[in-house]
Amino acid sequence: MPLKSITDKAFLAIDKPPGITSFTVIRYLRKITGIKKIGHTGTLDPFATGLLICCLGSYTRLAGLLEEKDKTYFARMKLGIKTATGDPEGDIIQTAPVPAFVNKLDVLAGKAEQLTELPVPLYSAVKINGKRAYELARKGKKFNLPERPLQIREFEFLPLEPNKSDELSYRCKVSKGTYIRALSEWLAEQLNTIACTTFLLRESIGNITLQDAVSLDDLSPDNWFRYQLSYKQIFPDYAYLKLKTDDFAKVMNGMDIAVSNGTNDKYLLLKEEKICAVAKRMNNLIHPVIVLK
Repeated sequence: MPLKSITDKAFLAIDKPPGITSFTVIRYLRKITGIKKIGHTGTLDPFATGLLICCLGSYTRLAGLLEEKDKTYFARMKLGIKTATGDPEGDIIQTAPVPAFVNKLDVLAGKAEQLTELPVPLYSAVKINGKRAYELARKGKKFNLPERPLQIREFEFLPLEPNKSDELSYRCKVSKGTYIRALSEWLAEQLNTIACTTFLLRESIGNITLQDAVSLDDLSPDNWFRYQLSYKQIFPDYAYLKLKTDDFAKVMNGMDIAVSNGTNDKYLLLKEEKICAVAKRMNNLIHPVIVLK
């Protein structure tokens, strides 16, 4: 198979190390793959680690579908300290006592699962009039960010560590738009104190977990394409339809094609085992929604 046919579009799951931005991961992938058009499916802060799914080539147009997936995180928070950024990288701006909290955790875990919105941190990648919020915050600009709707699908506090009475660890499964730094601050507020998130690990996005990810150090120009994720891993809830030549030409021109069987509403349309379009069923026709040129 020609090299281009296996490398011009792909999905890669990267295990991001701490200390670099999500965009640094993209720059690294551009260098080793030779593909300039690369996007990811949800920013990880520099201090955070874990799963970052990257879309290469025309698959960048599918990033939005993955951004909608639920995500699972493991987080650790330090009570009694608040930083400007909500994480270890910011200056400490406030300290406070840490009341006894152990007997409150079960109730608080249930309360967390009832959350419907949280503030967006000032130090975030949200755009305000074309500028990233963190850029404005670093310049000392004053601005307000609205609370963002969310859902906490699952939440649990993990066992307390000995001799660390000011630390809490938790695992949660959350919807798109959930900032874990904001969640940690909310949890601390319910315990009548303050906190910052000191460790954050993203464990899953949709069906993909850290076990599917590869370290940047393990990738090279000669082997990276061996780590591609299959479309079945990425989109397990879609039906797959391999296109014949005539139907492929129609789909590439945005035209509907006939389907004679099946009951699925969502389709991935394939040519040579690569996604060429995302489609939906409309009666007995399949209508292309996203066409990948």
